[in-house]
Amino acid sequence: MKKKNPGSAGLIYNSVLILFVLLLLVTCKNKQVLPTRDEAEKAIWDMIVAANDKWAAGDPMGFMESAAPDIIWSDDLGAQNRITGYENLKAYLETFKGQIPPHQHELIDPMFQFFDDIVIVSYRYQGIFEGETAPPWKVTSVYRYADGDWLSVHENWTVVKQ
Repeated sequence: MKKKNPGSAGLIYNSVLILFVLLLLVTCKNKQVLPTRDEAEKAIWDMIVAANDKWAAGDPMGFMESAAPDIIWSDDLGAQNRITGYENLKAYLETFKGQIPPHQHELIDPMFQFFDDIVIVSYRYQGIFEGETAPPWKVTSVYRYADGDWLSVHENWTVVKQ
């Protein structure tokens, strides 16, 4: 009768245990803790309001404050084919400096859709110039939560056709 080496069973057990722990470490992701829906909605809406308030005051650069490095922007003014990336958007919005007459505005009917770390917000922008309403814009903004902050990754501005 062949005698078993008691050390080999322990070696196999320890090897399997180490492989299992390594597998767990490799497959587990550090899932970020997301804000609640109410917290997310408030944070994002505050950024949207601030950017639009600056725009209405004649400052287009408010949108850069929440723009992600990989932002995509399209609008009916000069970005019909889209602007891609933070630096390109910054250069594009700088062309509007001194071109936006100060005006009143309303942000109408915001709607939020939540998808884990992505939030889509749609609303209407209504400009009011010297008491006269301009054609409204429909806006879709997409925000992504990363590193403790919501950043705009996509903005689409389209004039509402009457």
